[in-house]
Amino acid sequence: MGRGDKLVEIGAGTGIATLPLVELRLDVTAIEPAAELAELAASKVGRRARVEIDRFESCWLPDRATLLAAFNAWHWVEPVLGLDRAAQLLEGGGWLALVWTEVVAWGPEGFDERLADIFGAPWPKRWEDMAASLGPVVDDERFGELHAFHQFFARSLDAATFVEVSRTYGGQRSDQQYDALREVISDEFGGRVTKTEDAVVHLAQCR
Repeated sequence: MGRGDKLVEIGAGTGIATLPLVELRLDVTAIEPAAELAELAASKVGRRARVEIDRFESCWLPDRATLLAAFNAWHWVEPVLGLDRAAQLLEGGGWLALVWTEVVAWGPEGFDERLADIFGAPWPKRWEDMAASLGPVVDDERFGELHAFHQFFARSLDAATFVEVSRTYGGQRSDQQYDALREVISDEFGGRVTKTEDAVVHLAQCR
């Protein structure tokens, strides 16, 4: 991809992935149905990207795009309508990139146990609904073979950043629980934890 190529991002959240994309000088349309998250994303990218507060299934889209990317978000898309829109957007050689992170370790020794204490159950490290959402893509003849690429990485996160990132995962978690998590990281783990992850990119070309 080069400067000015069109990219559509599904589920922009707070703009964690959107900002690096606009810094590549791509023509980015970022879609996020939650208004509060979309506003945060828009504040990061300014006028360098178009941020749509809507679902992918119903939002405004450009006529064509070189790449359609979903970062930890494709499993929220209704598969039939979503693939129809993706195929129309990418027809003639565009690429579908479905990306999510699987957690290798939430933090240092003992941190997983403290997460379970705060939230009442262990935090998952792999999301089965994300994996299941690949099936319709594999079965759709409008797309070529789905290739998987892995990139392991670690991030050192302070308490505020860890909570901000965790909020984008969704789930029934309260502000009080997140406050308790922030305190645990600050008081018991020196204010930072190192989270180890595997970024998996599933890439298929539209015919």
